[in-house]
Amino acid sequence: QILPSKEAERFKQVIKMYENKQYKNSLKTCNQILKKYPNHGETLSMKGLVVNGLNGKKEEAYDLVKQGLMKSKCKSHICWHVYGLLNRGDKNYDQAIKCYRNALNIDKDNLQILRDLALLQIQRMETAGLVGTRHKLLELKPSLKANWLGFALAHYLNKNYSTALMVLDKFAETMEGAENKYEESELMMFRNTVIFDSGNYEGSLAYLNECKGKILDTTAVLECRAKCFSALGQKEQAKKVYLDLLNANPENRNYLLSYVQAEGHSLPSWTAECSEEVAAAVFKTVEDVATKIPKSHSLNRVALDIATGPAFRQRLIDFTKPYLKKTIPSLFSALKSLYRCPKKVQIMGEVFSEWEASIIGNNRFPDEDEEAAPTTTLWLYMLVSAHKYRTADYPGALEYINKAIDHTPTVEMLYILKGRILKHMGQLDEAWEAVEKARLLDTADRFLNTKATKYLLRRNKIKEAEQCIALFTIQPDDSPSYTNIMDMQCMWYELEEGDAYYRLGDVITAMKKYLLIDKHFQDMEEDQFDFHNYCLRKFTLRAYIDLLRFEQRAHSHKFYQSAAERVVKGYLHIFDAKEKGEDLQAKVLKLKDDTPNGVDEKKEEDKKKKKKAEDDEEEEGDSQDAKAKEYDMQVNLEDPLGAAIPFAADMVLYNSGHVPAWTLNAEIYLRKGKPLLVLKHLLGAAKVDSSNATVKSLAKELYAQVDSNSGLNEHVKSVLESYRAKLL
Repeated sequence: QILPSKEAERFKQVIKMYENKQYKNSLKTCNQILKKYPNHGETLSMKGLVVNGLNGKKEEAYDLVKQGLMKSKCKSHICWHVYGLLNRGDKNYDQAIKCYRNALNIDKDNLQILRDLALLQIQRMETAGLVGTRHKLLELKPSLKANWLGFALAHYLNKNYSTALMVLDKFAETMEGAENKYEESELMMFRNTVIFDSGNYEGSLAYLNECKGKILDTTAVLECRAKCFSALGQKEQAKKVYLDLLNANPENRNYLLSYVQAEGHSLPSWTAECSEEVAAAVFKTVEDVATKIPKSHSLNRVALDIATGPAFRQRLIDFTKPYLKKTIPSLFSALKSLYRCPKKVQIMGEVFSEWEASIIGNNRFPDEDEEAAPTTTLWLYMLVSAHKYRTADYPGALEYINKAIDHTPTVEMLYILKGRILKHMGQLDEAWEAVEKARLLDTADRFLNTKATKYLLRRNKIKEAEQCIALFTIQPDDSPSYTNIMDMQCMWYELEEGDAYYRLGDVITAMKKYLLIDKHFQDMEEDQFDFHNYCLRKFTLRAYIDLLRFEQRAHSHKFYQSAAERVVKGYLHIFDAKEKGEDLQAKVLKLKDDTPNGVDEKKEEDKKKKKKAEDDEEEEGDSQDAKAKEYDMQVNLEDPLGAAIPFAADMVLYNSGHVPAWTLNAEIYLRKGKPLLVLKHLLGAAKVDSSNATVKSLAKELYAQVDSNSGLNEHVKSVLESYRAKLL
C-alpha cells in the first residue's frame, strides 16, 4: 500500500522521531497514519519498533512487526529491516542477519541496511559474508575512508592477506590517506601486520625499513623486527633487538623469555618444567643478560625460577634480604611460585631458619656485622609464618604470626595473613575477626574492606557483607548498594554471595547471582558495537583486532568458568529437586523471611510508599526500578537441563583441561538419557585424568542404565560396549 504525499511525509517523521528517541510523538504519528490506512505494513512495523522502545512490550512489538510483514506481503525492505532491528535488540543476531538479507533482496543498495548487516557479521565473526557486504559498501560509497579500511580488514580477518594488501595499496593511491601522523603511523603498522601474518617475514622487515621514522610506535616496530628475525632463524639479530627492548623496559619478562628462546633454549614459559641441563643453560643465559642490564628486578626474580641447588640458595638470599630490610609487603607473593618445587621449598626453610636463629640470637644476619632494625625481626616472623602457611603447617604459621602481632600490633597485613591461616584451619569466625581488625586499622583502604566483605560472605553473613561493601559503593539517594555493585561488574562479590546463598539452601537466589556474571560477559560482547565503526574512522585497527580476538576467548576467563560450573551444578540440583517433588520457590521465601541475612523487601516497599516523591524523583525511582528489574535474573525452572547445556558446552570449549567441564556435561546427558553423549564426555574426561573417581562413578551409572535398558538400539549398544573396559 502506497501512502499519499502527506502521510508519506508523516511516515518519514515517524522514522526521524524514533531515531531521536521521541517515542511518544512517534507512536502518536503512527496511530494517526493507521487511523486512515490501517493496512499500511511499514507503519505497523514501525509502530512495533516504537512500542518496544517506549515500554518494552516485546510480544506486542513482535505481533505488530509480523502484521506489517504480512500486510506488505513480505515485499517491504523497511518491514524486514525493522524485524531485524527488533531481533538485534533481543541479541538474536542470527535471525537479525536473515532479516537484513531478506531486506537486501528487495533493496540491494540500501546503505543503512548494509551497514547494520556488516556490524552484525563482524560481531558474529562471519568473515566470509562480511567480505561481500564490505565490498558492496565500498562500491556504493568509495569516497569514505572507513569503507576502504573495512574492506581491507574483512579480507584480513578472512585470511585473504594478498587481497587485503591490494586494497590497502589501492586506498593509498586513490585517497589522500591519513589526516595526521598518528593515523598514518597506525595505517602503516596495520599493513605490516597483514604482511607479517601472511608469513612474509622478509617483506615485513623490508617494509619496516621503508617506513623508518614515520611509525610513531617504536616499541611495536622493535617487537615486530625481533619476531621476524626469530622466524627467519637469524638468532643473533633477534637477540640484539630483544636486548634493546630490555634496555627500554627491563621489567618485561616476555622480552627476556623471547631472548632465551632466541638463544636456542626450548623453554615455553618461566614456570614450565624442564631438564636440569636446560635449566642450567637457561640460568647461564639469564646471568649473562643480568650483567648487561644490572637494574632489572625481573631478571633477579626469574633467576629464582630457573636456578637449582647452591645457585638457587645464593640467589634466594640476594633476592629476599633487601625485601626484609626494607619491609616490602610484596615479598610474600613474589616467592609464591617457588613452592611448586619441593627441593626449593626445603632450601627456603633452611635459609629462613638460619636467619631466624641469627637475628633472634645476635640481632644480625649471618656473615653481617651491622645490627638488624626492629622491623626486620617483624618481617622475618611474617616471612616464616607465610612459609609455614604455604607448606600447610598451619599451627606453626599461626604461632609465628602471633609473635609478629605481639611485636607490632598495628600492621594490617599481619591480620590478613592470620585470617588466611585461620580460614584454612576451618575457623571462619576467628578468621573474620582477624581480617576485621585489619580493616578497622585503616577504614579508607578498599583492599581491606574487600577482604572483610569476602570473609563475612564465607560465614554466610550476607546482610552484614552488603553493609560492609556499601562503604565503598556510591549510593545515589536510597538506591540499594547491590545495584551499584552490579553496575561495577564486581564478579568476585557475586560469586561469593551466590555461594553463601547456596550454602544456606536458597538455590534459586544463588543461581540469580551466578547468572549475573553471564550477563556481564554478554554486556561486554554487546559493548563491541560501540567500536566497530569508531575504530575504522579513527584508524585504531591494531587495537580493534586485539579487541575482536579478546572477545573470542572472553569465556575462558576464570570468573566466567567458575560461574558456569556453579550454574550447571545449580540446574542439576533444580532438576533433581523437581524429580523428588521439592518446592524450591517455597525455600526461597522461607529463607528470606526467617533468616536475618535475607533482603527485607517489605521494609523497602513500605519506605517507598511513605516517601512522597516529586516528578523528577519519580522518574529517578522508575529508572532504579528498571535497573533492579534488569539485574533480577530469570532462572529456568521449567527446563533446567536445557538451560544448563550452553554453560556446560562453554566449559568444554574453553576449559577442556578441567575434568569437571567434562563430567558435568556427562551428568546432564545421563539425566536426559543420551548414552552416546555421556560416553563422549566421559572419554574426554578420561583423556585428562583416567583415574578420576567421578569419571569411574559416572561410568558405572552409564553402564547400569545400558544394562537395564532392553530397548536400546543395537548399534548404540555395541559402541557403548566397546568402551566398557576402558572406562571401568
